Amino acid sequence: MPELLFELGCEELPAGSVRGAYTQLAQEIGSRLDEAGLGHGATTSMGTPRRLIVSVPDVADRQLDGVKESKGPSLKAAYDEQGKPTKALEGFCNSQGVAVSQVEKRDDYVWVSKKVEGRGAVEVLGEILPAAVRTLTFDKTMRWGSSKLRFARPIRWLLASYGGKAVPFEIEGVRSGLESRGHRFESPGMFKAPDLANLLKGLRKRRVEPDPAEREKMIRDGAHRVSLGAPDMPDHLVEENVFLTEWPEALLGDFPEEYMKLPEPVLITAMAKHERFFPVRDSHGQLTNRFVSIRNGGREDIVKRGNQWVLSARFNDARFFYEDDTNRKMADFLENTARMTFAEGLGSIRQRAHRLSVLSKSVAEATGANPSDAALAEKAGLYAKADLSTGLVSELASLQGVVGAEYAAREGFEPAVCHAIASQYDLSKASNGEHAAAAVRVMVADQLDKLAGYMGTGQAPTGSSDPYGLRRAATVLIEASDHLAMPTGGYAPLFEEAISQYKAQGFDLDAAKAKGLLGELFAGRYEALNPDSRHDVLEAALLGKQAEDVLDPAKFKLRLKLASGAAYDTEFLQTATRPINIVSAAVKKGIAVPRNVKPEDVDSTKLDSEPGVALLVAAHEAKKATEGKTDTAAIFVALKKLEPPINKFFTDTMVMVEDQAVRDERLKLLSVVSNLLFQAGDLSKIVIEG
Repeated sequence: MPELLFELGCEELPAGSVRGAYTQLAQEIGSRLDEAGLGHGATTSMGTPRRLIVSVPDVADRQLDGVKESKGPSLKAAYDEQGKPTKALEGFCNSQGVAVSQVEKRDDYVWVSKKVEGRGAVEVLGEILPAAVRTLTFDKTMRWGSSKLRFARPIRWLLASYGGKAVPFEIEGVRSGLESRGHRFESPGMFKAPDLANLLKGLRKRRVEPDPAEREKMIRDGAHRVSLGAPDMPDHLVEENVFLTEWPEALLGDFPEEYMKLPEPVLITAMAKHERFFPVRDSHGQLTNRFVSIRNGGREDIVKRGNQWVLSARFNDARFFYEDDTNRKMADFLENTARMTFAEGLGSIRQRAHRLSVLSKSVAEATGANPSDAALAEKAGLYAKADLSTGLVSELASLQGVVGAEYAAREGFEPAVCHAIASQYDLSKASNGEHAAAAVRVMVADQLDKLAGYMGTGQAPTGSSDPYGLRRAATVLIEASDHLAMPTGGYAPLFEEAISQYKAQGFDLDAAKAKGLLGELFAGRYEALNPDSRHDVLEAALLGKQAEDVLDPAKFKLRLKLASGAAYDTEFLQTATRPINIVSAAVKKGIAVPRNVKPEDVDSTKLDSEPGVALLVAAHEAKKATEGKTDTAAIFVALKKLEPPINKFFTDTMVMVEDQAVRDERLKLLSVVSNLLFQAGDLSKIVIEG
């Protein structure tokens, strides 16, 4: 069967958009072919900054014939009392182009079935392809000319071939055809490409490598070939160069040795982040004054000279600010942050530095640090944001933290403090190495302070809007909990401490509202971080999204594992939901049932029930077997042992008796049992299959 080939040509797309765009385009075309009933083979997709290519082999030449059923008026409306057709039925038949005698009576309605002839593939594809293009999404879009379509960049040509013949359609004034274009600068002319094989051959002949995997190989091989050393080639930088070029060629450049006096992070950032160059190291791993750039056309000597000039200019600016910074110390930078605002209504960066210092120490003490380690966290918290007032950070903002660590090390700050300052924006770096504890503690304090300030002033994320990165802050806290010995209550007591630091500085925050908003934010993050978990299981593990229950990530993760296992034990679920539902129903009726009760709080002599006493004994044993434990298998076994005494209790004992003292004690017992079961989440939320 024939091949479908589609190429969308446009102005240069942002490097970060290309892979997602051609992948999405292939998915859209494939799903629309399925919906249209056109059988096809597996799609192939690829792209460059100027083109998105999708090929689909073995596309059926026409749709299969089908039957379309149309539902008409009800039988009561279609026929009168004598059984004669009404105006409603006649009107329906006229609209369908059939006689009254052709309708079918089914399910209290009249129906019309008509044969629908399948359309040819070319006609259907002329609708599918432009529809697929119009559904593509990008982070940023634009319009051009009189265009109404929003797209990442203006569309310049459309190649649409089915079996070697053009599929005619138009998008914003650009008509489809069978022609593609070569490299913008080195072979800009058009050429005919009726199928994928001819397109690939024609593009490569015209200095365009359409396959990203091949361009990556060209970049890696070329960089190692010309570098005279070992180029630093992180995957993300290689990927960016792959989608900045159509015919990548590696080019070795160098810069004056005098700039090697700058800190290594400054050199690497200027080369890699700002200019997309690959720094080169020698055989001993030392950075050299060489770099590899990837050109996409142009004369080699001109491109090389231009690259060296622009990099030297950037280094020269960095050197000016670096040398100016050497006249001041970290304490000076810290005091200069008094003139910098953290956020409207939340004070200056200097005030924040004090809060972070106190809070970092509190986090350290709460997570098991000795006095010496707590002092290191306190110092790191104080100086964490000091480099925001440096000239070098004003020039290279991406070096926040890194610059501070460099300057702190220059002054002889402890290695743990320097590591904490350097890695405060990246948990993967903070949690690595011998000084990880101090770094993670400072990072936690940073996120808690941010969340306390914004949540305390009611500025929670809404919908897709999160201008202050609060969702990310909550995610960092959840992930950071894996690297610390969290205190009882998880983040709840530490968040209260963060709020108190604001209040000590005279800021009026709504603590109760802030805690509630934080609980909702954590709940949302848990859902986002566990996309494969069933919705009802997640709801059970969240325990109603109450702040005191969700601000302890370790306990949430434990509940989620237990609830996930319990979801497949129908008998246990049915038993476990009984005490939970009874307590819930009593509370809804206005009966006061204590919540935070333990087995020892229940008076067995007031239960007036042997099965009740047996259940209380089982509750004591379950508490002993589960308290402080993290082994989900052992906890589940202990909770399962409650199943027989719960069933026996409900079989032989009435809970809501007239004697209030007996009723209240039995409800207290069920509250105890519910609390034990809540270790696996609110199991009443789990849907029982069948």
